[in-house]
Amino acid sequence: MIHSIKQNIDIPVQVTSKSEVIAGMGNFIRYQVKDNRIPVGYVDLQDTHNGCYVLYIKNQNPALYKGFGKIADQIEVEHCLNRGIKNPVIKSEAKFNTHIMHFKRGKKFVDKRVNIFLQELLNNLQKGEKVFTNFLGKKEMFMPQELVKKYIEIIKRSPLLK
Repeated sequence: MIHSIKQNIDIPVQVTSKSEVIAGMGNFIRYQVKDNRIPVGYVDLQDTHNGCYVLYIKNQNPALYKGFGKIADQIEVEHCLNRGIKNPVIKSEAKFNTHIMHFKRGKKFVDKRVNIFLQELLNNLQKGEKVFTNFLGKKEMFMPQELVKKYIEIIKRSPLLK
């Protein structure tokens, strides 16, 4: 389910995928998420031996939908489960000004100082206040196992991938 801003309700989505194997580089998958025929966003993954690496997530219509990051997180976990990986290692890289969004969803950064800094920011953030984190640059992050387990429980009730 994704949150429709116009309707102010959660609505179901459909997910399709396209996979490509590139010799010497591995398996790459794009999951396209749609609300009926309207594109919501996509998730690009690369398989790793013990999980996946998230190459890119994109909400294609942020004026229409919010909460796409949670959909992307669920797809990442569900993709690994479908590959038979019970405790997947899901890694990615925060790009410019996305650090706080990933952190708020539960992702953690390899550099623990970034986690401490972002927690301090969140503790002192006023409602509606914008945070710019460009100065942090690209930072490696991962999905902690507690968050993986949370999504496994969600997937048991409402899988996205058919």
